[in-house]
Amino acid sequence: MDHNQLGERLRIARQRKNMSQLDVAIALEEFGVHLNQTAIGKIERGERNIYLHHFVVLLEILDISYEWAINGGDINIP
Repeated sequence: MDHNQLGERLRIARQRKNMSQLDVAIALEEFGVHLNQTAIGKIERGERNIYLHHFVVLLEILDISYEWAINGGDINIP
């Protein structure tokens, strides 16, 4: 898996939900995940690895599928 592509897809999904990196960090806290805005930016740029648990929670927050996050393709976010 290419971390740059994964991070780019997470960024696209975040922006389509009209969320800032800070919004995502706050939402993650509600799930008990402690990542700050800087860490989220590094994940989006492919500069930081992401733990599986954090990834699963991000999928929930951003309302995206595992398949899309990993493989790309069409995205449909309500």
